[in-house]
Amino acid sequence: MERLLLTLSIIFVSLLVGYAVRQWAASGRARFSEQALVRLRLAMQKIAMFGLIPVSAMLSLWGLPSPDPRLLALPALGLAAWAAGGALALLFSRWMRLGRAQTGSMYCCGTFTNIGAVGCLVAVMYFGEKAIAMVSLYRLCEEMFYFAVALPISRSFGAVTGQGPSGRFRIDPVLVAILAALGLGLALNLAGVSRPAVFGTLSAAAMTTGTVFFLLSIGMGLRLSRMAAYVRESAAVSFIKFLLVPVLITSLAVLAGLGDVDGGVPLKVVAILSAMPVAMNALIPPSLFELDLDLANACWVFTTLELVVVLPVLVIILPLL
Repeated sequence: MERLLLTLSIIFVSLLVGYAVRQWAASGRARFSEQALVRLRLAMQKIAMFGLIPVSAMLSLWGLPSPDPRLLALPALGLAAWAAGGALALLFSRWMRLGRAQTGSMYCCGTFTNIGAVGCLVAVMYFGEKAIAMVSLYRLCEEMFYFAVALPISRSFGAVTGQGPSGRFRIDPVLVAILAALGLGLALNLAGVSRPAVFGTLSAAAMTTGTVFFLLSIGMGLRLSRMAAYVRESAAVSFIKFLLVPVLITSLAVLAGLGDVDGGVPLKVVAILSAMPVAMNALIPPSLFELDLDLANACWVFTTLELVVVLPVLVIILPLL
């Protein structure tokens, strides 16, 4: 219970502080402009993405005792989760007879998942530093999927097709940083280089700090607009995110034998990561391609707030896996 309350406190306090700072800047009482706030948000995100999170992943994989080959299923499970979430969102959009702009936003909310800021934090709070390497492996193909698959599909529903990233895959700096970190950590692990004990604590601290930076920056960009108009769509996305995708991906993880690895920790980490809310990145394609930005914003806010219910349910279910 203490870990649950601590996890929820970190998530919502960080978001609220970030949102309060944004409101303060917008009121004109602050000594810095909203443009300065945008620069601060970007700086915090870069520190997290290119510094804290890759270093944490490297240190965690370095200290992972004899990595089991079955952990190689984790990247495939991540891909399956994003693909299934997007496909289900398109299916629900058709059933609900939504327009193209709304369907495109629903797809974004179904496929973009908050793994880095929330999922990793929850996994680390419950399973410690060793969960970081598993999270990093699970999201190994995240950038490739988003740029090569999710963005082109999102753009196909938009009124704007000539703006934003091209549909062709490009090498993303975040992907390069993560791959380099994982490669170095794995090389040190396989070479038998002993990792100093203090690096375990440093890994968990770096990941937690990076998560707080992400959540603060998300709060600074939060816009609460017309949420009540999208209750039906938010409910559909919640059903996809918190029931259909977790059941599917956790079942696949069981079939992959992850329940027999390290006392079942990889299976439980997958269960956590597959049941996370809409990521803030889901708001980017609607902005670029003139989709329904208010719908995406409402789904992000609703699913994030629902963590108050989802996390306690996960705490009950995880010991059963």
